[in-house]
Order: sequence, then C-alpha cells, then structure tokens
Amino acid sequence: MEYEMTDQRQAYYDVRGYTILSACPGSGKTTSIVNKLYAVSRYCTEQYGKHTGFACLSFTNKACGELMDKYKDMHNETLKYPSLVATIDSFITQNVVLPFWYLCDYCKTKPIIINDKSALAKIYYNGVIINDKVTEFPAMEFRPFGKIFYTYPPENIVKESVGYTINRKKAEEEILKNYCATAFKYRLKLGYITSQDALWIACNILNKHQNIASALVRRFPYIIVDESQDNSELQFCFFNLLKKSGLKNLEFVGDVCQSIYDFRNARPEILSSLMSGEDWNVLHLTECRRSNQRIINVYSKLKPVHIPTIYSHGVTDIGIPIIVYRYDSRNIKDIIRHFYSVCDVSNLESRTLLARGDTTCRKLAGVDNDEFKYWKSFVPDKIIEAKLLFESDDLDKALHKMRIILAELKYSKYQHTEKKSFIHSIEQDIDYNVKFIKLLRILPSLKLDFAEWTQQVRNMLQDYWQLTKLPDFEEYKRQKGYNMRQMRLEPVEKYYGSRETDSEYHKSVNTIHAVKGASLDAILLFLSGNSCGQNISLNDFPKCPVVEMTEKQRMIYVACSRAKQFLAIAIPSTTLDVKIKTVFRSINYEIKAPGLQERLDL
Repeated sequence: MEYEMTDQRQAYYDVRGYTILSACPGSGKTTSIVNKLYAVSRYCTEQYGKHTGFACLSFTNKACGELMDKYKDMHNETLKYPSLVATIDSFITQNVVLPFWYLCDYCKTKPIIINDKSALAKIYYNGVIINDKVTEFPAMEFRPFGKIFYTYPPENIVKESVGYTINRKKAEEEILKNYCATAFKYRLKLGYITSQDALWIACNILNKHQNIASALVRRFPYIIVDESQDNSELQFCFFNLLKKSGLKNLEFVGDVCQSIYDFRNARPEILSSLMSGEDWNVLHLTECRRSNQRIINVYSKLKPVHIPTIYSHGVTDIGIPIIVYRYDSRNIKDIIRHFYSVCDVSNLESRTLLARGDTTCRKLAGVDNDEFKYWKSFVPDKIIEAKLLFESDDLDKALHKMRIILAELKYSKYQHTEKKSFIHSIEQDIDYNVKFIKLLRILPSLKLDFAEWTQQVRNMLQDYWQLTKLPDFEEYKRQKGYNMRQMRLEPVEKYYGSRETDSEYHKSVNTIHAVKGASLDAILLFLSGNSCGQNISLNDFPKCPVVEMTEKQRMIYVACSRAKQFLAIAIPSTTLDVKIKTVFRSINYEIKAPGLQERLDL
C-alpha cells in the first residue's frame, strides 16, 4: 500500500507523548494511524521492555477489523502480541472490570454484561404466580417509587461520573436521585451490568486502586484512541486516570466536527477543551484527499473557528457546480432523476440520497405510499422491504431493515433514542446477523393473500424471537378507493411486490449515520424547511463564526463531506432566495427546480 508522507503526516509519525490529532474528512486518518503503529510497537519494546505494547482502541469491531487489515497490507505482517487492537468496551472489560470485580462490594459472582433493553428490563420484576398465571410486579426495592418506576424504566438509568441521567436527562430532584441510585445498586447487587456500568466501575477501580492503573500502564505504555470525538465523559475520565497513573503516551485521534452520536453520550466539547490545554501536542491533518475544494468550502462554513482551513489535495475537479434543488411534494422524483442524469453524464457511479431520518428515507425510496396502507403498523411494510432487498442481493440494506423491525418488536414502548441505541449495539453482532439472514430466507411468499401472509408472519416472528405475545398487525378497516374486506383474499405482491423493485432509488437512500466514514462520488442531501425537533435545514448554517458546533451542524458537515465530486442539496421550494444567497455566498452554485419549474412556466 502506497502512502504519501507529507509534512503533516510526518509530524504525527514522529510525535510521542500526549497528542491530539485533528483529522479533517478524507485526510487518511486511519491510514496515518496504521502507518505509525509499526514504529510505535518497536518504540514500546525499546523503551519499556519486550512484554509491553500499544493498545489502539476504537468503537466498533468493524473499525478494529479495518485497522488490522490495513496494518497487514501496509507492513506485510499480522499484528501480534503484546500489542492490541480492540474496542474501548472490550479493553475496559477484559483488563479492569472482570479481573478486578472481586474488589467491588457488589455481587460476588462474575458479572454478566447485558445491553439488550428487553433482557435488562426483566431483572426489575418478581414473577408472582396467581391462578397458574405469572403476574409481573416490580421488585420490592422499587415499590416506594410507584409511578416513577413506570414513567422512567430503570433500564434507562445511566450512571455518569457525577450523578445519574434518565433518558439522557440529568436527575435533579431528590426522589429521582434516590430512585436512580436504587435501580443502579439493584443491578449491581444481582451482577447484571451494562457497558456503561462497566465503564463507571472501571473508573472506580482505577481511582481506588492506583496499583491496578499503574500495572495497566506498564502493560500498555502507549494508547491510541481512534474516533475520540465520540468519547463519553466517562471514557475521557478513564483515560485521564491512566494518565495520572503514569501513562506518558496517549493519543486522541478524531474530528470534533464529525461527532454525530449524541444519543450515545458523545462529548466532543471535552476533546475541544483538551485541544486548548497546555499538556497536549495538537496536530492537524488539513489535506482532504476525497473532495474538491468547492465541496470543502460548503461544509467548511459549519466548522468552528479554531479548526484550520481545509484544502483539497490531489483531487481532480471535474467542474460540477453545487446544485441547490427546490422541492415540494410534486417534483421530488424529478429532482432525483435530474441528480442521476448529472451523475450518469459525468460517470459518477457511487451516489446516494441522504436524509436525517429513516421516515424521510422511506419517502424518497418510493416505499412510503400515502395512498394505500394495509396495516396500521409499519413493521409488515418493513418486512416486505427487507425481503425484496434480500432477494435483490442488497444484504446490507436488508439487515438494516431487520434491525429496525426487531427494535420495534422488542421495544415498542420505548423512546426513539433507545431503539436507535439497540440497533447500533447489534449492528456488528454476528449471531444477530446470522439469525436475520435465516429469517429472511424463510419468510412467507408474497404470493399469499393478505390474511394468510399476515397470520404466518405474526406467528413466525413470535416463535423466532420468543416474543411474549403476537405482534399487533392490525389492518385498516377503510381505505379510500379500496375494498379492504375483499383485499384480504388478494395476493400481497399485487400491491407491494413492485414498490421496492420498481423504484430506481431504493438502493441509493441512506440516513446520515449510515454513511459516516464512507466516500461517494455524489451526494444529494435533503433538508427540511425548519430546524424544529430532529429536522436539519439551511437555518443550521451559522450566521457568524462558531466556537462549538451543534449536533445538527455536525450532521450536515458529515453529510456534505462524503461527496468527492458532486454535492447537491435539496431544500423546500418556499425557502427565500436571500437565505440561499447568504448560505452559499462565494460558492459556485446553481438553483434548479426540475418538474416544478416546468409547471410554473406553463
């Protein structure tokens, strides 16, 4: 693997000690880390002994796999002991929590780590048999809290470095604090903990037993943390405890502008504050090898003032201007066709439509048919989508749909953030993915009538996922223009079979989270008319230089920075021209309204 050693990359390669590497999109951050690891492993052996090595930590098994594969490609050897590439969670669990659990005054047996919300919820109930039926009551410890128990499920309680949070909101009132403490201690007493619990426990162990922290530092005298903009407060606390215990080489690598995991307690502002501290060598990779300068100039309008200017490096610009599409309900398909035609003319093969949420993605994919819905629940629709995607060999999209389905089946009463967290937690879980594939293979044919298909799928899902009750696939009684009673005996494929397969767009629609880390030739980003709730819009572009970005600004930043050659942004047709001119000032852009403009001209 060829690797261009620029001055910026050389500076990172040579530096030791406390280092923060701020890497812009497309700078080759991962490759720079891997290039350095070979030298770091030798450095550890020479400086600290042959039984010491580095620990390179990231957030997912997929990211760790990419690091190890690149290491083998670049250095023509497999990464071996005593060095380690692992997730932060597994590093903390295997090196601190499990070996030193006995020092904690909790359950005396080995703890069981559970992140599945449905499994976690079960530990808070006592099963009482009445008339041969099991009736669930909250455990005795929670009886005094009454309604709070049901308003704030105890499995949603998270222990922070100081205090507790419920559904990401700090517990302030005394009764809520007591309830949180009770739930947390109850979980520990039984020996069931989450990854977040494990992190808090690890911090406590290191804080109380410095000899353990010192031993860990001797074993891993060099630690590199990738994607550190997504570190939580407790994760920063953990690494700071190692730093206090003698760790002389600690590197945080990331980009504060690309932190979009607020629902996972990411705290990019902590990394920003460290960058202004005296203890840290702050280096920058500002050469983007992905995007042309025009695209860089668009997303650079969102970055904080302390982040240096980003320059395009080694990218051939084919000259496509930024296109701002005006849309309404009448011309979305016209816009997508125009976007694709521009891509086709310029031979841009990898392209995608982006939106903030899955609901918008469904509409863009042509599968959210407002004129006809057979079921009140969206789950049957998603099952059909997943099956059609699987049959068309689009496995990644099919598996994503199945994760959403399972989250809805298991956690229908939970908030959106909890469902998203569960989906993320099983994304790289091999066992779950195997089960999803097996289920996709045996799902009933769409040639069955609605009544039979619905019954078979309900029974299959209950048995396959061991649900306590049948999924609720209630049918609509009335639908304008349709005889719903007669339709029960009609084949499903007559109404649903072509909704995905006929859509020329369905394989190219993604959420912003789904493409983080990807590089694509062309991006079409759909924005809303306002920034209410979870919406992102042109209003999120700052009117003046910013110090700290909002998560919505980081969302737009990540979305735009995926594009190599062609960036298009779709905005509601009601957006004022003055707003567009303000946002895209000094940018080479064009405004288009295909379909809509033609109708206006008539």
